[in-house]
Amino acid sequence: MSTEQQETTVRYAMTTMPTDFGQTGAEGIRDLVRRATAQAPIATYAEDADSLISWAAIAGAGWDCAGIVEDGEGATTRDLIEIAREWGYGCIPQPLLPTMLAKRLSPAARASNGPVTFALAMDGDSLIPFGQLADIALVTALGGDGGALVPVGEGDDDGLDLIGRGTRTTQPVTTAMTVDAAREVALVLAAESLGGAERLLADSIEFTKQRTQFNRPVGSFQSVKHKLANAAVAVESAETALIWGSQRREHAFRSAVFAVDRCIDAAEIAVQMHGGLGFTWEAGLHYPFRKFLSTHRVTDELQRRYDGGGDDA
Repeated sequence: MSTEQQETTVRYAMTTMPTDFGQTGAEGIRDLVRRATAQAPIATYAEDADSLISWAAIAGAGWDCAGIVEDGEGATTRDLIEIAREWGYGCIPQPLLPTMLAKRLSPAARASNGPVTFALAMDGDSLIPFGQLADIALVTALGGDGGALVPVGEGDDDGLDLIGRGTRTTQPVTTAMTVDAAREVALVLAAESLGGAERLLADSIEFTKQRTQFNRPVGSFQSVKHKLANAAVAVESAETALIWGSQRREHAFRSAVFAVDRCIDAAEIAVQMHGGLGFTWEAGLHYPFRKFLSTHRVTDELQRRYDGGGDDA
């Protein structure tokens, strides 16, 4: 790989639509996720040690390298948002998005054949997405040409995002990021939440069609229709915010935080639409809900640390 190819690149494109690369990538991920899950309830696979999609299948198809820009050609931030959205729909417990971002934004990460993650500073300690995985490496810098791969090290399991399988640690292992890298991390993780919110909305609509009360589908009641309409508006608002953030980098953090907040709104409505069942572990609504709450912490912290326009790397 040439020196030019090894430069890390955040590639913006001033269009609201993904490029052909993004559209093709999103279609491929959509097909992979929906064939693997077959619309099975998230609770039936979210905590399984053997994921419905193996890391070997992800890496074998080159999805972990889908974000790499070479000679100015490759995925834009808008493209990554579309890919992350499709991945988020499945709530698959594999580190595709951290690895894709790391290999896009770090020459050191690109040298690895395995999964890669990063450490995010969080109120005095660090959150390492998928840090519970034994074979994952940690990159020390995103953006620029520096950084290295190091072991994740010891830490406590993060109990909020069960799909993300993160580790919390007080060790000084935070990954340094350029402002552009931090912006892209925030947008892509928020887009993953958007996919999860779309899944919750679809599941809620289907549930209210099937569930009956007084010999009528509960979805036929006006109050239920209004709630679902509010959830649909929240999801579409999140999508619009992320597209806006991908076009106006100075608004990236605000767009990501706003989008995740709207996904949380949609998740709360989804729980209400499922009635008492929505509060059960078996229904599985809490898996994407927990992910949204975790991503809210991350995007909010990235905004706080990097939105001053400086470079915290």
